[in-house]
Amino acid sequence: MQHEGTTRPVPTEGRHLAGDRRYLVKPLHKALRVLRIVCESTSHLTLRDVAEIAELPKTTVYRYLHTLTVLEMVDYNPVTETFSAGSGLWWLMQSADPYSRIRHVSAAERRKLRETFNETVNLGVLTGGEVIYLEIVESDRSLRMQAAPGTRDQIHSTALGKALLAFRPRSQWDILLPERLVRKTHNTLVERVDLHAELERVRQIGFAVERGENEDGATCVAAPILDANNVSLAAISISAPDSRMSQQLVAKISASLVEACSRIEQQYNRAL
Repeated sequence: MQHEGTTRPVPTEGRHLAGDRRYLVKPLHKALRVLRIVCESTSHLTLRDVAEIAELPKTTVYRYLHTLTVLEMVDYNPVTETFSAGSGLWWLMQSADPYSRIRHVSAAERRKLRETFNETVNLGVLTGGEVIYLEIVESDRSLRMQAAPGTRDQIHSTALGKALLAFRPRSQWDILLPERLVRKTHNTLVERVDLHAELERVRQIGFAVERGENEDGATCVAAPILDANNVSLAAISISAPDSRMSQQLVAKISASLVEACSRIEQQYNRAL
């Protein structure tokens, strides 16, 4: 069995074609360069940004971005006139899912959390400078927090994002964060010094709590799943309306999340 992160050998004919530019489809090559630029950026890019990085004419880049937006590989924000990675990429990854093992290993613990608290349980990872929701097990309550697998959210305003970022090397914090921290609600932390202090606190206590920072009236608690080097692989959160999230319940949820993530880590790292 091949472990994650290993490289499959390229067939002989594949190596031959890789070095033969006669078979290069130039428009496709340029379009995929544009897509890669958007996906690898830690902040949303304007048309001008992408054109300058790709060193291509703006009209050409616009056509590629427009096509990729129609295919949902790229998202366009008409307010800021910027582009970012689209949810279509998540669906594309389902045929070659790099997160399949963490999904599998964490499944039983996520079900237990859902059964224990009857609140929405989320599994998320960091990608492209944002949080992407891999799996969601919804509460069966009529009033519940909802998101769709494959959707993205901000790192700085979510408990998932803060739990994930806090357990990355400190040198990566500002690299992974956008240049400007967007205010989602009046509770959102938008000053870097405040966010850094919060991340340090998360590192100390082992979990993150977000009360109305990403969405008014919502509370979310998250804990990271760490690899053998204590770097975050993923995170699990439980989200619910503020009205149900008392201090006592938040304390109980945070303890259960930390314990669940610890058991997942043991199983995940033992299987490597």
